[in-house]
Amino acid sequence: MTDNLLRTMAIITDVSAADNISAMWATVITGIIVVFLILAVLIGLLYVISFFSNLGNKKKKETKPAAPAPVPVPAPVEVVEEDEDDAEIIAVISAAIAAYTAGDGKSYAIKKIKRAEKQPRSSWGNAGVNENTRPF
Repeated sequence: MTDNLLRTMAIITDVSAADNISAMWATVITGIIVVFLILAVLIGLLYVISFFSNLGNKKKKETKPAAPAPVPVPAPVEVVEEDEDDAEIIAVISAAIAAYTAGDGKSYAIKKIKRAEKQPRSSWGNAGVNENTRPF
């Protein structure tokens, strides 16, 4: 099929098939060179842009570091037992608070633990959960 095409082109242009092949390869090589030169220019342009965008970040980092933030002291928590099943949950919360505040040297008293109200998902939230957990 390629031979027929080259012969047809040779007849139309009055050029031999060998000359058409050499012109074809010249076009292919020129196209490849142009593509890689444009890619090189784009890469160089991105390096220049990243260099200038990082100049502002380096100046900000050279400022003296801020003082560390003070450690927040947890507020007293009140304990209210609503059900007998909540005893284990209250024990876990108490242990977590004790472990968190162990290094302070202060003593804390838990006064109240209150359940947060459960907020149902919106229709959009349910659609997202259904979409992401649907089997394949």
